[in-house]
Amino acid sequence: GETRQKNMEQELQGYRAALAKLNKEIADLERQKDKYAEEASKAHEDAHKAMEIVKTRDMKIVDLQKIIAELEVKLKNQQALYESVRSDRNLYSKQLLEAQDEISELHQKFKIMNHQIEQLMDEIAAKEKILAEEKFQVMKIEKEKEWFVQETIRLKQQHEIAEASIASFKQEMQNLQAIIGEAERDRVRQKKQYEIVLDERDILGTQLIRRN
Repeated sequence: GETRQKNMEQELQGYRAALAKLNKEIADLERQKDKYAEEASKAHEDAHKAMEIVKTRDMKIVDLQKIIAELEVKLKNQQALYESVRSDRNLYSKQLLEAQDEISELHQKFKIMNHQIEQLMDEIAAKEKILAEEKFQVMKIEKEKEWFVQETIRLKQQHEIAEASIASFKQEMQNLQAIIGEAERDRVRQKKQYEIVLDERDILGTQLIRRN
């Protein structure tokens, strides 16, 4: 992304250099026009032609300068969009990793809780057989079992919420990828516009050389 931006900026610099060269050539034509004005009728006709060439080149340069200004604005907007999308993508990636860590931790707690429930169930079964008379103790263990069951339900709910959050984060990542894809297609279109403008510049340069 940053390399593409630098390449576009280098192309703009090359374009400005070409414009400077055209301005210098126009200044030379202006000097030639003054010289032709002092000569005979044929020189006067040549000076008139040179003025028409200068006028045409001036109009072309104005058009090219407008195109460059528009492309510079698009380049700045593209850079701002790229930075915004990259920042959002990094943020969502971080949140996704945090959510995955939280789910992993919940899985571990859920596993431990299930193991504890199984142990309690075995303990209750043994005590019911051996200590049938200790009803108070059995009720206490039943309460502990109920607490563990409720805690397991709560952990399951947290797990489901975390899973939903990950699904949402993944959707956001897909949306960001779509935005990045659109930005890349826009960059390609801008590059094609550059190539068209560069071709026009080369044609103007060739015509100017032939005139001289």
